[in-house]
Amino acid sequence: MRFLGIDGGGTKTAFSIFDEHMAKLGDPIVLGTSHFAQVGYAGMQDVLKHGIYLCERTGLLGNDWGIGFGLAGYGQEKDVRTHIETAIAACVSEAAPLHPYELVNDVEAAHAAALGVADGIVVVAGTGSIAYGKNAEKSARCGGWGYQVGDEGSGWWIGRETVRIFSRQSDGRNARGPLRDIVIRELHLLEDAEIIGYMRDKVKNSRLETAKLSRLAYLAACAGDSDAIDIFRRAAYEDALLVRTLMEKLFSDETGRDQQKVPVSYVGGTFKAGRFLLNPLESSLPEECCLQAPKYDPGAGACLLLRARLLGGKEC
Repeated sequence: MRFLGIDGGGTKTAFSIFDEHMAKLGDPIVLGTSHFAQVGYAGMQDVLKHGIYLCERTGLLGNDWGIGFGLAGYGQEKDVRTHIETAIAACVSEAAPLHPYELVNDVEAAHAAALGVADGIVVVAGTGSIAYGKNAEKSARCGGWGYQVGDEGSGWWIGRETVRIFSRQSDGRNARGPLRDIVIRELHLLEDAEIIGYMRDKVKNSRLETAKLSRLAYLAACAGDSDAIDIFRRAAYEDALLVRTLMEKLFSDETGRDQQKVPVSYVGGTFKAGRFLLNPLESSLPEECCLQAPKYDPGAGACLLLRARLLGGKEC
């Protein structure tokens, strides 16, 4: 059996085809966002149906295949969940009748992919930030409040901190380092004060555009800028705080964990910073935790849950 994994986020929707071992077949097909808040429920159906049709045309799916939907926005609001469930049922009925499917939110899909449908905790830190954990029948989430409220440690947060530190280095409130010069060079500023117009006219309070500025923090950290390195250290602290909170909710009443630590993994663009984020994250986690790299591609998450349901078991 083969699987079509659909990773629907606020920026894009990726369609990936996997074999029975969850090895990716071919390159993903990437379309625009399918988030209901941006394109509506009918628009969401259109994007998903179009992507399914395109994947069928590749010939990689064969005859026996299922679909895993991991969709942003399929969260805790009951009315929204009902509308999405109705839309997905209609989508499958039209585009892939008789094929089994699994529908979960993108965070649950990321958890399943990173940990192979095992218990543990996953930090998802891309444009926004959230953590999700499972322990047997118990599950909980932490964070995910959005940039207008929180999203500490996210790409948006790192981007905002980059601009804030730039202003401090420009003034002399912080010692000038590579970060100031990198921001001027990469944003093509003629003078420091032009950052004001750049943020007002180019970024326009956009969460995504602000998150793109996190790349400048990474470049500055690579150049040895102590402020940039500290941005990632503080981001790691916020990520670790999400994990600590979920540990209290899900694993605090367990004993015998001295031989088997709780696996913690990570998904999202902020972790492209590598050691600048992962090293302080690992050192900030509770000692009962063990940080590990993701097991599968994020797009495989909902497919793994579908396969587990069909087989009546879990991943190893």
